[in-house]
Amino acid sequence: MTDVGVQSEGGLGRLSRALRWANGLIGAALTVWVTMALFGLVRSSSQHYALFVLAVSLMSGLAAVRGPIDQRARLPRYPWFWPRIGAALTGLILGSAGALYILVQATRLEVEAPFFSDTDMLVGYAFTLGVLILTWLHWGAVMASVIAAAIAYFFWGHLIPSPLLSHPEYDAKFVMNYIGLGTTQGFFWFAQTAVDDIYYLVLYASILLGIGMLAVILELGKAIGNRVPGGAAGTAIVGSGAVSMVMGVAVSNVVLTGRMTIPMMKRYGYSPAMSGAIEAAASTSGQIMPPVLGLAAFIIASFLSMKYIDIAKAAVIPGVLFMTGVTIAVIVYARREGLARLNEQVDTGVIVRTLPAFVVSFAVVCWMLVEMYSPSMAGLTGCIVALVLSMFQGRHRPGGRQLAIALEEGLEMMAILAILLIAIGPLGQAFLTTGISNRLGVWMHTTLPDNTFILLLGAAALSVVLGMGLPTPVAYVVVALAIVPLLQLMGVEPLLAHFFVFYFAVYSALTPPVAVAVLAAAKMAGSNFLETAKESLKLSATTFIIPFAFVYRPQLLDFPDLGWNVVPPVVEILLIQWTTSIGLFGYFRRQLHPLESWMFLGVTLLGYWAMINEALMTTVIFLGATVAAMTVVAMRKTPSPLPA
Repeated sequence: MTDVGVQSEGGLGRLSRALRWANGLIGAALTVWVTMALFGLVRSSSQHYALFVLAVSLMSGLAAVRGPIDQRARLPRYPWFWPRIGAALTGLILGSAGALYILVQATRLEVEAPFFSDTDMLVGYAFTLGVLILTWLHWGAVMASVIAAAIAYFFWGHLIPSPLLSHPEYDAKFVMNYIGLGTTQGFFWFAQTAVDDIYYLVLYASILLGIGMLAVILELGKAIGNRVPGGAAGTAIVGSGAVSMVMGVAVSNVVLTGRMTIPMMKRYGYSPAMSGAIEAAASTSGQIMPPVLGLAAFIIASFLSMKYIDIAKAAVIPGVLFMTGVTIAVIVYARREGLARLNEQVDTGVIVRTLPAFVVSFAVVCWMLVEMYSPSMAGLTGCIVALVLSMFQGRHRPGGRQLAIALEEGLEMMAILAILLIAIGPLGQAFLTTGISNRLGVWMHTTLPDNTFILLLGAAALSVVLGMGLPTPVAYVVVALAIVPLLQLMGVEPLLAHFFVFYFAVYSALTPPVAVAVLAAAKMAGSNFLETAKESLKLSATTFIIPFAFVYRPQLLDFPDLGWNVVPPVVEILLIQWTTSIGLFGYFRRQLHPLESWMFLGVTLLGYWAMINEALMTTVIFLGATVAAMTVVAMRKTPSPLPA
């Protein structure tokens, strides 16, 4: 029996390796094709994007097949092996065959649309089902269900009796043109963004990991943590935040860095729940920092017909303030708990030898983006610079196998991210073509109170709810299509409106009942999910002011063209983050009485009031209240004299 099991496991291992090789070969061929297109050797056409979709369908399908095989090799009694294999093969065959048909027939389909034949329609339905299956396998049932519901609404929404939700009846061929067969709409809408903008930036991130970026970032986190109280969290904030800036996916970042940062925090006195919450918040903070912005920056640019770099530059100050807010909250918590500094040996050799490849290549990428080079050209150049400089890392120089694995994982990550971007195309198409997003905006504007701040609060709450359980780019697309029309009716500028809903879509990764980043972190920390979610809400509460701030103070998005008028809102935000942390964690120079904590939360509300009013007097009142509250606490040595 043992021999059979070993042989079976060995056979599964060989099959898994074969699938990896196949994926690697397809990815290598796709990279050559994308590079040729980047240098104008391939005409950007419907065939070009159809070929990309075909390659992504093959790669994500093969990865989906390999998943249960690897599970079976580890767990011989894995119960869902055959159902998962069956679903993966179905998704692989339907998605790839449909994409191949569209590739071969691309020119004809483009000319004849939407007058498709019955065969075209049958292929369109099969292709749609294949993409939905692959989306479900890689991104979960919630994601696939949302997209499937949008497609069903596009086909049959005219049957809904409500005038608000119903739309005119569309011919099935018209709908299919906007979902699966039109090579510029539906599944192909954001495929263009994936291949033209994101492809090489994702490969750049994987190469950075391959040459040792994670190690050098964690060593820098140790160096900082050795100098500040509660410094174990510094590794998570610095390391996870920096890695997430280039990875762009919060949950993946939690899994990647949390295995190192969470045990360290627990070892130095952080509770399991707080350890998980800090890792989740730090990983999420990278979603808001350039250059990737959780992949949503490229979609925002597509929606607004703006250059990607303009979106990235606008995100700099709000992104820094987000990370500042989390840091302030962690410092207040660490002081309350009396947590010591780190006492870890820092490998300065790793920093000295590895940091230049990261810093120089990242600087080159940022410079090229600022100089209006395409994201793909910047990403390709970053890959080359990082690889060249990694050869001078001495004993930390990556080996050929290490780089090959990094590139292989980067190509697979690209395929899985691309299938997500391909899948959300019909979601956006259904909202826009049926006009439901505009109708919902008008309905909400006429139903909710005629007060901008209250409407923004409603939009924020709805953004969090709609984004629950969804990856960042999808959460953003869903809330943008539903909420941005409302904000624009209120007079909010388009860029500010998109940034507002984007921020609260990102927050959905930290807010229960779903909170996917918190769920992953809680599992790694061995903590209760609700306790971890509660702590993550306290950490992220310091940053809730930021979206409201840039709506009322748009100069916060003017980086790098800044004037002195940006200083007052930045100071207000920092004070609000401080008073929020003091109130929620109950500490300022000493443990606070509950009434003192509520006093600081009241001061925080004054800060919000000052932020949404341009009058200088409101800012003066807020500053005065902050100083008064701190003075009251400083004059009392102990909270005991206050009534319970």
